[in-house]
Amino acid sequence: MPRPAPDFPRLTLARAVYSFVCLGVLFVGVVIFLIFTARSSALLDSALDRAVRTRTAAAGENLARSLHNDWVDLKFLASAIPESSALRITGLMDGMRGDANRISWIGFADTNGIVQQASDDLLVGQDVSERPWFRNGAKAPFAGDVHEALLLANVLESDDPRGLRFVDLAIPVVGATGETTGVVAVHINFAWAEALLEEQARTLGLALFLTGSDGSIVVSSQESNPTPQEVAILRAALPGTENAVREVWPDGRTYFSSLVPQVTYSDLPNFGWRMVGRLDGDQFSLGLDWLRTTGIIAVVGLLAVLGTVTAAFVMIFIRPIEEIAARSEEIADGADIYPPDLKRTRETARLSAALTRLQSGRID
Repeated sequence: MPRPAPDFPRLTLARAVYSFVCLGVLFVGVVIFLIFTARSSALLDSALDRAVRTRTAAAGENLARSLHNDWVDLKFLASAIPESSALRITGLMDGMRGDANRISWIGFADTNGIVQQASDDLLVGQDVSERPWFRNGAKAPFAGDVHEALLLANVLESDDPRGLRFVDLAIPVVGATGETTGVVAVHINFAWAEALLEEQARTLGLALFLTGSDGSIVVSSQESNPTPQEVAILRAALPGTENAVREVWPDGRTYFSSLVPQVTYSDLPNFGWRMVGRLDGDQFSLGLDWLRTTGIIAVVGLLAVLGTVTAAFVMIFIRPIEEIAARSEEIADGADIYPPDLKRTRETARLSAALTRLQSGRID
């Protein structure tokens, strides 16, 4: 009576190896996906923070550095006035003014506030004693915030519908005896600063907002400007502390913005300005999507390589064991055959040798 066929498990060594590799890859893939998902937002915020801080600080320094060049010229002029003739002083002022696209007016007023010398003789003889640049400049080096032209509005032309706007730099003129003999000042056309800010915004790839100490926007690279009540980063200008935040702006989009609390350079007097830079997070999100796509392609390529290596492993090391198992069944059924002499691994060699000895003993 024939023996019943044994009930062997359906799982083979080859399937076990493939299953092990697939489960290992799946586990590692899920862990990497969860880590990437959890860290991607933090990574994006960190990259945005560094980018917007660095670019905003660079924009503020570039603006202040340009104004510092005028400040250096003004200090030289102040030191030259006590020892120079009126004609030479006027010549120096005309040279500093240049084509008047940047500097609209340079003048020297005595201690009574009467303009004695000026570029192109503008406002000579006028009383400027009530102007903030004179009152403050007579005491210490002074930087005046943006203001509209008053005395110069009648003598200078402007294509800007808003009219001329200036920022002032003033410094006391000290005579040989150490007494203040007057104030020399320069009026810088602020349209130049607006153009510079827009150019830097395009170059650096962000929106720039120059604000006063109260958070109000003095000038920006955008057509529409929010108020401090609408945007938290502008409210941070009140205490003047460095800050960076992700928030929704009035246009409904989310931006990452940074506040530089001082826009100054070297010994340039402080205008009281702050610089706010705003960066669109979508610029970095596209890079993150590219990184994610690249990661998926890399994973697919890794799976293809891993699958090829696993198939080769099965062919070299697992199939010989399956062949020995098949020959052993035939030997058990009484076939006069010997198992293959396989020496791929120590185990297959021992199995093959053991079956050979058993078959030799049975035949003998």
